[in-house]
Amino acid sequence: MDEYRFGNGEIEAVLATDAETRYRYFIKRTADWEQVWSLRNVDGWVLAATDDGRQVAPFWPFQAFAQRAAVAQWADAEPTPIPLESFMERWLPGLANDGRLACVFPGLNGRGPTVEPLMLKDDIQDELDRLE
Repeated sequence: MDEYRFGNGEIEAVLATDAETRYRYFIKRTADWEQVWSLRNVDGWVLAATDDGRQVAPFWPFQAFAQRAAVAQWADAEPTPIPLESFMERWLPGLANDGRLACVFPGLNGRGPTVEPLMLKDDIQDELDRLE
């Protein structure tokens, strides 16, 4: 599948939106392109934590956004694609079983909406169903 081509200023415009808008963008683009991106380094997939210490796995809709996040504590990480089927069938249930959250499309400040993995799965499935 070809990589999504961004219009002039689209990346910055999307990053400047609020968390709810980025969440909806993530759901739509993930369903459209059937792929999710995260960051991986030599130790494995990167994780963050909520203010109360719960582990969170960050995800982005496109490589360009994940690449922008590969700074500071994640400077050694590379954007890595995850096929949507694997994300839905293995990743999200696995995160739920491990008691982790999904952080959908963290912005420039490193923060984004954190959701229960199975809720994210339902939201993506709803969008996929709508596209059929």
